Amino acid sequence: MKNVRLERINSELEKAISHIIDNDLRDPQIDAIISVTQVQITPDLANAKVYLTSIGKTPTAEVVARIKGAGGFIRGKLAKMVKLRITPRLDFYEDTSEEYSNKIENILKNITYSTQPDEDTGNDDENK
Repeated sequence: MKNVRLERINSELEKAISHIIDNDLRDPQIDAIISVTQVQITPDLANAKVYLTSIGKTPTAEVVARIKGAGGFIRGKLAKMVKLRITPRLDFYEDTSEEYSNKIENILKNITYSTQPDEDTGNDDENK
């Protein structure tokens, strides 16, 4: 079972980082809506992985690179918003879970089902 305290901290960090990116971060080269999809903090609270997605003209990989550049600014704002003994070091990543789920969905759509016994394996009534 996952630690409830860590889950609560992950949730608070996700909300705070989203707020900072939406309201305080001003980068004219980012023409996209940015969403924080998940935060995973380490048990020692020293590091946090932040997963981002974006919708817009700017590719998500470029958005993540620009957000990484503003990581110190975001961490400073985060320290004022969330009261923890240690403000975690933030590592930003592109969230590829949607692409992965689309790939799985396409694979599942292409599966064909047969109700006939498989002749190669001999799965029929005579082999029982």
